[in-house]
Amino acid sequence: MIRSILLISALGAASACLAQTLPATDKVTDRHVHLMSPRMIKLFKDVSIPFSRPDADYSDISVLQERLGTKRIHLLSMAYLYGHPEFGKVENEADLVRAENDYVAAARKTAGKHTRFYCGVNPLRDYALEEVKRCSERLKADGIKLHFNASQVYLTVPEHVARVRPIFEFAASEKLPIVLHFDNTHRRFGEPDVKILASQILAPLKPIRLQIAHFGTSGGFNSRTRAVIEGFIAELEKNRDFAKHRIYFDISAVALDKDSEGVPKLTDEQFSELAALIRRLGTHRIVFGTDYPLYSVPQYLNILKSRVRLTDKEIRKILSN
Repeated sequence: MIRSILLISALGAASACLAQTLPATDKVTDRHVHLMSPRMIKLFKDVSIPFSRPDADYSDISVLQERLGTKRIHLLSMAYLYGHPEFGKVENEADLVRAENDYVAAARKTAGKHTRFYCGVNPLRDYALEEVKRCSERLKADGIKLHFNASQVYLTVPEHVARVRPIFEFAASEKLPIVLHFDNTHRRFGEPDVKILASQILAPLKPIRLQIAHFGTSGGFNSRTRAVIEGFIAELEKNRDFAKHRIYFDISAVALDKDSEGVPKLTDEQFSELAALIRRLGTHRIVFGTDYPLYSVPQYLNILKSRVRLTDKEIRKILSN
């Protein structure tokens, strides 16, 4: 989601609602956090996408840590947005992508030992593999962030598979985890995409750690979310070459208690359905993330406890993965 990441609320009293049996929020690792350079912020503002907070909330790592409530952060570069149709063509796109990744990597260095940096890239670009290698060798990236929606990757198109596969091959060879925004919002996206990812991209690789963002879609919870998760469950149960990988699903921006960029908040019934799907998938396959600045750590933990109604034991397991 593009506009939804610009929403942010104060920490408020959310942390007071958490049970004492849960870890202190500053001990929680948030595995889905966005940081933007001033140049990226200007890109948003130039197309009249509003910000609800001062720029520092989105670009200053110290302010971000304070707002988020933890210093244990996986910073995801949004460099793949350069060249996105919503922002129009930009000159020297590859240079801008490099500069954005450099900015997030620099923030990682000043943020403390518990912060990780994920290099962002559009896998369909000619420079994609070169940039991923640069991020790994020069910036010492901790992982790779791919966003199939922003990059408009369709795995049902063979040429796209051919572009994506080398990125995954490099990640496997270097033992770099990948955070993947899998959904491309195409109306037919779903089970066929899961099968292609499993059989044509992941099956031949050495074991890799793959984090599927937002439960496989673009946030919120509906029949599309259920279908995608069921597709993954089916592949994990029957495809040994797929199941050898460490596949996790991050719950960021799924349990929405507020509307976000046209994605509606969940009803009470949907919160219950989400809880049932979490238990079917298994908490051992779920990792915690807020999609900051959409939520802070205390806010989102409180939603998992009070709205999704996960037990403290279930939440602790998710936090430990």
